[in-house]
Amino acid sequence: MKYDSQLAELKNLLPSAKNILIAIPTGADVDKLAAGLALFLIFEAQGKQVSIVSDDAVLVSHTHLFGVDHIQKTLSSTEGGNLTLTLEGVASPDGTVPALEKLDWYAENNNLNLVFHVLPNQIFQPARIVPRYQGSGFNLIFTIGAVNLNVLGSIYSANTQAFSGTHIANIDNQSANTSFGQTNISDTQAAALSEVVGSVVADLGFVLDADTASNLLAGIFDATNNLMGPKVTADTYMAVANCLRVGGRKPADSVQSIPVAGIQGQPVQVSAIPQQPTYDWNAVAAAIGQTKTPQSQSVPEFTVPPVVSSTGNQSQSSPEERPLEEGVVSETVEPEWLTPKIFKGTSVG
Repeated sequence: MKYDSQLAELKNLLPSAKNILIAIPTGADVDKLAAGLALFLIFEAQGKQVSIVSDDAVLVSHTHLFGVDHIQKTLSSTEGGNLTLTLEGVASPDGTVPALEKLDWYAENNNLNLVFHVLPNQIFQPARIVPRYQGSGFNLIFTIGAVNLNVLGSIYSANTQAFSGTHIANIDNQSANTSFGQTNISDTQAAALSEVVGSVVADLGFVLDADTASNLLAGIFDATNNLMGPKVTADTYMAVANCLRVGGRKPADSVQSIPVAGIQGQPVQVSAIPQQPTYDWNAVAAAIGQTKTPQSQSVPEFTVPPVVSSTGNQSQSSPEERPLEEGVVSETVEPEWLTPKIFKGTSVG
């Protein structure tokens, strides 16, 4: 159990948590989206009401992730949440509160009226009534790959009350993380955020399925450049093995992104450069009516012809040994032919 000590409080809260929010930061890469969606699928399989949100639009390059169609740009409405009405100026400076007999409420048209029954001789004159929201009906909030709440964009800035008074589980692997949650899993040694989420899922006692495992594999392979990154450790390979064991599928790697200029300078996807082709020579021979597999042609070795003796019967000199357009005067090799040739010039006139 890698993160068991950090997850103690979260383990106690999860069984009773009905509404769960998963928040993804702006500019999230495949690893962060895959990790968040993996957690979404896990909780959805447990019968929880789960919302996953991001301030960014989903890109075409993210559509291979399972559950990506569930990512929303706004918070969904949930049941629950607390509204507090602050009656300013009612309590005395020493904290004494006017005695009330009871508090009633009743509906009038579209309004809800609150009736404070004040006992005699008590002063109850609020200077101002201020509404304040606490919580939003979410029992738990998971932030995935966010160094702080502000990087969630409008998800946080427009819904600060949703994050107030709600237990936040902060899961990240960045060194800049500010540990803003009540539960903080910030593992800077992990090669991928999906690797961290895989361990969190196991520590919480949940079981991966094929789709969830495929998401985690997509995140790990993206964050580690196909397991070639410098931070890859035995834990990374163990996470990959656990995902493959339950039927997770590795991301397609038959097509590589090579920066080749396409239309209007846009990069295009091209296949990896093929290796030297190999052929089935038996099939080729059958196609052309041959029965023997052709052998590879080898380059003949050049051998220097031996110098023969001047005695005995000699074969006719080769063309290299006789001057051009000059007949053979004698079959006997002249002695000077066997010595290095030295050019001697003659003067003219």
